[in-house]
Amino acid sequence: MGEEPRDMGKNLASRFWGFRSWKRHSTILLGAGILYILIGLQYVYGAPNKTRDDSLVVTLQFAPIHIWGWVFVVVGIATLLSSIWPPTSEIWGYMALTGLSAGWAATYLMGFLFYHPRASLSGTIVWALLAFMWWGISGLLNPDRTAAVTHGTE
Repeated sequence: MGEEPRDMGKNLASRFWGFRSWKRHSTILLGAGILYILIGLQYVYGAPNKTRDDSLVVTLQFAPIHIWGWVFVVVGIATLLSSIWPPTSEIWGYMALTGLSAGWAATYLMGFLFYHPRASLSGTIVWALLAFMWWGISGLLNPDRTAAVTHGTE
């Protein structure tokens, strides 16, 4: 009753204007973004790999590997951006990393189960592990630089 109406436009703009201070999540997202960009560039410019292509037969029916490489590059760039922006969200980059990793694990698994039983099952395991790790890390808090030491009796 006694509250003044808030300016929703100003509140929304303040949520997206500016950058976050650099913390542990920023470092992790920066490193992951760089690695995903490098993975993508390897898919775009690397030599053909028959074993990998046999393992990714499902996803390669939708687009060639160089297109998927650009998807990795875009997710990597978005992850780099998420290391500092927006100031109100520290974890949206992990959602992109988790989604791409889980999807990539699923395509390896489908290739293994339905097309090439000799295809790389390790690809499924590695990408599923990455998806799980990104999901798990996103729930961790940034460590505080301050520590309290108490000298009490037990």
